[in-house]
Amino acid sequence: MKTDRIYIVLFTLFIFISCSKKMDIIANDPSNNISVTTAENLGTAFKGTNVSWKNNPANNTTAIVNYHPNSNNGYEVLLVDNGLLNTNTPINAFRFISVNINDKNYKVVTIKTASGSEIIKSVGRIVRFVYGSNKKLYVATEGSIDGGGHIIEYDPNTQTALDLGKPFYINGSYLDIYSLSVGTDGALYIGSFGGSGNVMTSRYNYNGVFETDNTTLDNVSRYVDYISGDETYTYASCGENNWMLYAINRSTKEKKVILSNSSSRISINTFTDAPYASLINTNYQLKNGTATALGFPYVPTTNELAYSPYSIETVSSLNINYNMYQKTLSYTLIGNANNSITISDIQDDTYPTGESIWFNNQLYLSTILHPLIGIYNDNTKDVTLGNIGIDVYSLAANTNTNKIEIGGYPKGDLFEYNVQQPWTLDGANLGNYSTNSLKNQTNPKLLAMLQDADVAGINGTMYVSKIAVTKNNLIVAAGNNDRITTSSDRVLAISTINGNNYSNLILPEFSQYQFSSMCLAPDSNNVIISAVANSGQGKIYKYNPSSNSITQSFTFPVNNPGQIVAFDNSTIAGVYNEVLYLFDLNTGTIVWTQTLSPGQRIYAITKAPDNSICIAFMYLQATHFNIMKYRFTKSGSAYTATNVSLGEFSDVDNFEPSKPQWLTFGKSYTQANAYDLYVTGLKSIYRFKNCIN
Repeated sequence: MKTDRIYIVLFTLFIFISCSKKMDIIANDPSNNISVTTAENLGTAFKGTNVSWKNNPANNTTAIVNYHPNSNNGYEVLLVDNGLLNTNTPINAFRFISVNINDKNYKVVTIKTASGSEIIKSVGRIVRFVYGSNKKLYVATEGSIDGGGHIIEYDPNTQTALDLGKPFYINGSYLDIYSLSVGTDGALYIGSFGGSGNVMTSRYNYNGVFETDNTTLDNVSRYVDYISGDETYTYASCGENNWMLYAINRSTKEKKVILSNSSSRISINTFTDAPYASLINTNYQLKNGTATALGFPYVPTTNELAYSPYSIETVSSLNINYNMYQKTLSYTLIGNANNSITISDIQDDTYPTGESIWFNNQLYLSTILHPLIGIYNDNTKDVTLGNIGIDVYSLAANTNTNKIEIGGYPKGDLFEYNVQQPWTLDGANLGNYSTNSLKNQTNPKLLAMLQDADVAGINGTMYVSKIAVTKNNLIVAAGNNDRITTSSDRVLAISTINGNNYSNLILPEFSQYQFSSMCLAPDSNNVIISAVANSGQGKIYKYNPSSNSITQSFTFPVNNPGQIVAFDNSTIAGVYNEVLYLFDLNTGTIVWTQTLSPGQRIYAITKAPDNSICIAFMYLQATHFNIMKYRFTKSGSAYTATNVSLGEFSDVDNFEPSKPQWLTFGKSYTQANAYDLYVTGLKSIYRFKNCIN
């Protein structure tokens, strides 16, 4: 699955010469109830390793296990050390680590070129892999540093890794790889991912040469979703709004559609006698360039084709687990007690913090694109609670139940954490959590799975990008379906959870919009959602979770409305690019706006305890930021504002991809009736102490 889960904002560094509208910076102004302070660096909150290990394509709860080199026995667990990440892409080339769990030793294997040179720069992130008929492991990537997807060959006998190169070249650039499989002829079949109309196939018969068909399949699709082949034909399924299964005669280059559907995807699985396609409730045998529907028993009678050394059952019995913090691989040899081995050569990484909330007098925080939840207070400092098992995008305090709602990706998983009880969930070891018998016995527990239409037949959020809890205890989750299998773009979706029941809302109009932000409405019973159309036009929605309906909608006067927070009884505040604005929910108009200097992009907004609005924006240079507070007064329908800087700070980690995307106020530990401001989104946590009193 292709998922562009990118939180990083790409930007150009500007030299600031003039302001489009002057800001009056007032230090230590008692009328603003503020004192300028120095940002306190509280250190990095999350540290771990970026290891891939539960990657078996047939069952991702099992590890990759090979025989010992040049042997037909023993267990070599193959890990992938992704090293330092830029979002989910390795900054440098990943490394294989083969762990001999019989002798408790391991070997680090770097990727090399055909000439024997070690590859240092990133070859991208792993998206697919499969054992070839020659019993070597083949890994497909996307997002390499110079563009395009690579095929990497790992040989378990020699314990070496070879970069075979990039199979897809078109219009002066390389395409990524989306699909990879083995056909009934034993060869590898590879499908591309690119822009609209860039869909290509390739075949590799272990001879060092990609047999790439340089003529694209159609002018609409972006990727080959499933692929297989036999001695004569390549079979490729692609589409977005219309699905087509192509049969490609590799000798004559003839391409013909042998199966199609306007809404449902067509999957392909390779069995020992032939590839088989599946569409809705019907299976088709693919042979001689045709698709023939199966009669009774309506499913293939042969086994799926697989070349892995050990069966999934054997690998599962080894109970292999990896601890990302302690760099420890634990396992159970058949008939023996539990064992473990520490792999000290795996590289540590510090993760950018994500959304944070203040709850029960401490800061709860998450990571971006990682499954970790933690807390910070002045007594215990930073503490990692545990692994939630999903990439975390959103947190919300449920003051009605004294619990925290946690959302993210994949499959719209929504967890609920009881802060009064011990953390008992280890998301790394649960495997398929949705079917695990422990799913309702852990803390946090799985509250709901808000799946999208092409998975469960129920429209709902795939990314839970934001959560809000109403005062009558309805939990609202919003985000994007983010399924390029049903649309070329992300699709806005909203879900409401009421006890054990939930309802989803996705309107035809939503197919044209992507989620931007959400906040509680001023009445705390409804929510306000900002969205942006694929064309760039913005929209503001008022959603009633009790009726699961949109009660108001406004076309935003400019482009993306960006991040929003509730301000007063009829107004929300928002930021986009370098603009701070107030938006009237009664008239659907912007009633106040201020534009910062060019390049001073605003990354975060929040409402302070004294009813002012605070923003974080880039200032002077790419890793230097300013926190600005705005106090508003209203006369009739007109707003005026005074502003003051809470202070500036530089990112000590100097990590440009991360930005201060969340601002959270918490009660001061040192001064009564004062509040601290926490800044998260960077690798380190920053705090402005006693900045509002």
